[in-house]
Amino acid sequence: MKYLQRLGLAAQPLRHALFSSRHASHRFPGILLRPYSASPSLSASWVINRKRVATDTTSEPTTSRPQRFSRPTNDEIDARLIQLVDAAGNIDAPVLKSYVLRSFQKSTHVLVELDPGEPGRHTVCKIMSLKELRDLEKAKERAARLAKLSAKTSVKQIELNWSIDSHDLSHRLKKLSAFIDKGRTVEIVLTRKRGKRVATAPEIQQLLDQINAAIEDANARQSKAMEGEPGKTLTMTVEKKE
Repeated sequence: MKYLQRLGLAAQPLRHALFSSRHASHRFPGILLRPYSASPSLSASWVINRKRVATDTTSEPTTSRPQRFSRPTNDEIDARLIQLVDAAGNIDAPVLKSYVLRSFQKSTHVLVELDPGEPGRHTVCKIMSLKELRDLEKAKERAARLAKLSAKTSVKQIELNWSIDSHDLSHRLKKLSAFIDKGRTVEIVLTRKRGKRVATAPEIQQLLDQINAAIEDANARQSKAMEGEPGKTLTMTVEKKE
């Protein structure tokens, strides 16, 4: 009898541990309990293993601001060491860009990259007033517009001889139509070339009629009177109708 009582007392820690584990599972859902025995005795301790939560450490990609001017300025300049152009046009020794940026008022002046440099050669910059830089930008834009306008309105020349064959004439008149479609002014120059047969009067008139028909089909007109003489050298200036 005493033996059974001692056995019951020895089993109490185990019953207490099992009872506690069941209650812990209800009190802490999602937590896994596993026994850990440091010794072969009946006493047991329990270790709580929590699930690891994966933390997303990725960040949103940073978007750089659009460049203010046609050339990089201030912090847009990638170089750490730069060389400055002084008022006389001389290039100074290399200096830290961060030091230069602290040497002037950014409300009135700006550091402008003139030459991005290359391996073995530093980036060349200049401190300019904002007004000066804006004036240069406007002048550059104006020059680009004029160049584009000049390319659009430049005069194209098509040269024909009075005894040209029908195949070559068809090819040249297609070029005339293409130039007119692009808004170009076209000079058609008819000449008599050496070594070529002399065209007859009916052939000369027929050629002029074909050219005039092509001009009309291209929705163009002669912008000024013909210069020269049929059968010799004759120039026709053609442009698109308004």
